[in-house]
Amino acid sequence: MTFDFWGTLMVEGPNYAAQVLPERYEILLAASDEAGVPAGEAEVRDAWSQATRKFNDAWRAGVFMSLEERVAYAFKLLGLRYDPERVRRTARALAETGRDADLVVRPGVHEALPELARHYKLAIVSDTGVSGGAMLRHYLDREGLLPYFSAFSFSDETRVFKPDPRAFLTALEALGVEPGQALHTGDHPRTDIAGARRTGYRHTVLFEGDHADEPGPEPTARIRDHRELLELVKALEPA
Repeated sequence: MTFDFWGTLMVEGPNYAAQVLPERYEILLAASDEAGVPAGEAEVRDAWSQATRKFNDAWRAGVFMSLEERVAYAFKLLGLRYDPERVRRTARALAETGRDADLVVRPGVHEALPELARHYKLAIVSDTGVSGGAMLRHYLDREGLLPYFSAFSFSDETRVFKPDPRAFLTALEALGVEPGQALHTGDHPRTDIAGARRTGYRHTVLFEGDHADEPGPEPTARIRDHRELLELVKALEPA
């Protein structure tokens, strides 16, 4: 069984943005000062907002854009000369923000995963933004969920976004499982359900969060609580 992370297992809490954005702005302000082109906070906010929109456009188009590329674009908007080492350092610092940020675990996750892991191999297949695979592993570990997963496919590590089948195959190959033997649960019809179907999954489950009405193929089932998976997977097993 494979799971998406953001929106499926965990979601940003109400205080998340207030916790992480000021820290990210401070990092960009420091980078501007270091480059000798000091910027004001309003300029940094605008540059980062535009860079984030560019990233989101790339994600929707299925074109991979790294955090380093997002940082380089923000630097360009701020008038900073391109310096690969400064871009890398800034990206690394940004990726570390939010370590103690407010996240909310989706309903039933703590109850369902231990039981599912007793009977099935579990993996994560997730697109990432500023917080990459290292940080998402940290979040899982913080909640005591990391030991239930045997494989991981994060876009900052694979350099592909869902619905590209390579995102799913990375995890499945690590598990030693064929797509037709797997079930994927995610909250995006466009990336999770369509991507898993394109990869060859027989069954997909849509966690009905903020994106349930997004266009995409119909999943095998829809859930609002991960405990629903316990009975669902039994019903899908061959008699």
